[in-house]
Amino acid sequence: MGAVMPSGRLLAAAMAKTTKAVLEGRPGHVVELGAGTGEVTKALLAAGIAPERLALIERDPELAIFLRRHFPGPRIIEGDAARLPRLLADHGVASVAAVVSSLPLLSLPAGVVNGIVGGVFEALPRGGALVQFTYGPTPPRARALRERLHLDGGGTANGIWRNVPPAVVWTFRRPSTA
Repeated sequence: MGAVMPSGRLLAAAMAKTTKAVLEGRPGHVVELGAGTGEVTKALLAAGIAPERLALIERDPELAIFLRRHFPGPRIIEGDAARLPRLLADHGVASVAAVVSSLPLLSLPAGVVNGIVGGVFEALPRGGALVQFTYGPTPPRARALRERLHLDGGGTANGIWRNVPPAVVWTFRRPSTA
């Protein structure tokens, strides 16, 4: 876990609302990176995303057990998000509609972030979106990485100022056409 406390209810709800909006009728799974204690998972389910459509990635074995016990519908995949395409293939997740991430990308080494984000956009179809939050106004990935992956602009942001600490939900996409 990369935070002092789990994502707050308002932040989780904002992430779920953003994820629901970016799905735009797209088929496929919603992949949640760093599912932790399931705060965002609960919000995704409450937003109407079907449990069988969720694939939760969690590296910590104890948290993966916790998630399996509390969320019987979603597919729980224990593993490192830096290996996302391989994890998804190994667990039969062939189609991804969106990725929602609670990983602390601003505090991870650049090489790890590059691996995670590169893997996310390898798994996503063109036009697919990554929904990511940060504590603070800085985009969660370097401009050079956004440019290398041809992501639209710097992403769109939605601030949740009543969260403790205040957070920003970012949405990043690769254009539908190259």
